[in-house]
Amino acid sequence: MRIHLIYPDWGHFPLVYRRYIPVMGPAIVASLTPPDIDIVFTDERVDSIDFDRDYDMVAISMMTSQANRAYEISRIYREKDIPVVLGGVHVSLMPDDALQNADAVVVGEAEGTWPDLINDLRKGNLKRVYSCKSPADEIPFPRWDIFENRTYLPMNSLQVSRGCPVNCDMCSVPQTYGTEFRMTGTERLLEDVKRLERYIFIINDNMHLAKRRVRGFLDGMAGIDKQWVGLAPLSIAEDSAYLDILKKSNCWAMYVDLSPWISASLNDMIDGVQVAKANIMIERIRERGIKVIASFVFGFDHDRKDIFEKTVRFAKDNNIEEAEFHILTPYPKSRLYERLDSEGRLITSDFSRYSTSSVVFRPANMSPDELHEGYLYAWREFYPKENFEDTERGPVIKSFACFPLNREDLLNYKGGRWVEAVMKKERQRQEDRC
Repeated sequence: MRIHLIYPDWGHFPLVYRRYIPVMGPAIVASLTPPDIDIVFTDERVDSIDFDRDYDMVAISMMTSQANRAYEISRIYREKDIPVVLGGVHVSLMPDDALQNADAVVVGEAEGTWPDLINDLRKGNLKRVYSCKSPADEIPFPRWDIFENRTYLPMNSLQVSRGCPVNCDMCSVPQTYGTEFRMTGTERLLEDVKRLERYIFIINDNMHLAKRRVRGFLDGMAGIDKQWVGLAPLSIAEDSAYLDILKKSNCWAMYVDLSPWISASLNDMIDGVQVAKANIMIERIRERGIKVIASFVFGFDHDRKDIFEKTVRFAKDNNIEEAEFHILTPYPKSRLYERLDSEGRLITSDFSRYSTSSVVFRPANMSPDELHEGYLYAWREFYPKENFEDTERGPVIKSFACFPLNREDLLNYKGGRWVEAVMKKERQRQEDRC
């Protein structure tokens, strides 16, 4: 029996190196699949799909921005009488929509559904819906071997916990993973870390809300020769002792969402005290040798037309190592989506545009076109001209300032055009030294 796992193209994102980081979802599904089943994996971010090959089933994992492409792929295979199963975050949020484009859908966590689906596939009796009734007790170790090493950056993801009790306006995590913070045991996590690549991306954005619970894990990381990057609110810098723990744990960079907190403070109509406080906290993080990957979102109701220039100036004044700029995106079932929908402000249901690089709603203080132009301005103004390229799909940033690849890694890497730019700069530095 042969199953084709597919991760569809997710559209354009300016920091091109991001598409060369392996994703966890398909690797977990592969780990849940019995070893007697042959798995073929295609990551459409870096490769093309061979539609001529025959399979017993096709399984597609998708986020909202990938939904339209996933449905297109599904249609092609179903016309060949090959059953298609859809899963992932978007399916969990909109199962009825996905069900119109598949033979079966997986709703919720795969650990509680995929084994049953495989058993039904063997019997030739697929059900239409496989819904997770209870959260998984443990997250299985992903099968990272489905990713061809030379194509990807030497990095694996790690999920420390699932679920989040904080119901943020833009977030869909409570709807997909629940509101309970469910952390994997420390010993199990550290054993998994030892099996991963030398660079690790801890994908939890709420881990630091449970500092006491994760302390043992971070202490254990200090004794393992693996560098990691994670996600955190800027408020972690209010606790100097915790920052010291992060430094000892071999954290080399932290992805920090600075919106809407900073964007509100940059608005002339709102007190700017938070900006001065942010300057101090960013410096505290940097003092520990931890780089800052700053995320900025444009399009909040308090944002005015000057927010783009002010944001870029803030990022440059703080010597941010890497910045990314997004357009506020109301994902289905989030409180933001429900509010904008009730106000009649959504302007499209084209899921391919729900990618944080397109405007899908009417902003409060500018036109949709002005919001998009401001977004492009921020990318163009923050990054040096030698790292920036305009393309038909959007801006391309040939930089990976917050990823510690060395020259040997690059020489053995076949990524994208941004690598050529990085290597050109490396050669120039070598010539300058001579």
